[in-house]
Amino acid sequence: MQEVTVQIFTLIAYLAIALMSVTVPTYAIAISYLARETSKSMEDMKKRRKDLAEKLEQLRKKLEQEPGVEAIEREISKYKEEETELKNRLGCLSAKGAVGYPFASFMVALLSASYNIYTSIVDLRILLLAIGAMSFGIYRLGKTLVAIERAALRPEEKFLPAFRVAFESGATIEKFKPSEEKAVPLLVYNYGKDAAENVEIMFFFPPQFGVLPQPSYSLVKQPSFTTYPEYNATVFRVEVFHVDIFMLFSVSAKMPDAVGRYEIPAIIRARRIGKSEHKLSIEIAS
Repeated sequence: MQEVTVQIFTLIAYLAIALMSVTVPTYAIAISYLARETSKSMEDMKKRRKDLAEKLEQLRKKLEQEPGVEAIEREISKYKEEETELKNRLGCLSAKGAVGYPFASFMVALLSASYNIYTSIVDLRILLLAIGAMSFGIYRLGKTLVAIERAALRPEEKFLPAFRVAFESGATIEKFKPSEEKAVPLLVYNYGKDAAENVEIMFFFPPQFGVLPQPSYSLVKQPSFTTYPEYNATVFRVEVFHVDIFMLFSVSAKMPDAVGRYEIPAIIRARRIGKSEHKLSIEIAS
């Protein structure tokens, strides 16, 4: 048992030394993107603030309705999440994120392993500390590498299509009555810098909704092993989705009998951008 433990600590020590040597070159790469990424992230944040202000102005008119207030809260929450994501990405490229956290973690793992190898004492707590520190360091280093890749691909992303999804009102939450049969208007906007080709737009309605077939979309029942089991997916296909264009899609559905809130996931696939995920909500209230 002691020999096995020593071998484990030796492996941790060698791995820690190897990864510590990687952190400095990684930071050298990260710092080359940091200034540009900071500038572009600030532009993104300004754009998001502008979009948020426009949405709040649209939703302000619906304040007398209960979903209007909740829709505003959701948009603010979404904006805060996006802002936090941008700040975290910049943090991963900084000296603290790219070198500080991973280097310190690997150093703790190395010192823990060296202590056990030198003293030949089998201490499970120190072993767990070494493994935990190593795991955290690898996690932080991985986040930095992902941030570097994202920054490197930024020039290409800037010219790709990008989508927003909402109801016709511009809100991401809408109110309907129980058992109401109605056409649900859904809005998709390409706010990116290029047209999207071979676009497939899918809205996933929970099993409680009675989605009615229409010639404008394909209706696909989701198998039990998929992300949204038993959901009814309505699939719209658009050959070319031009820039700065709103497209309105309509889904005929019978609303659930039970009151409550139901999430309507939306997935958009297109050439070059892969998959874009969104979420809407329908509130059933009498």
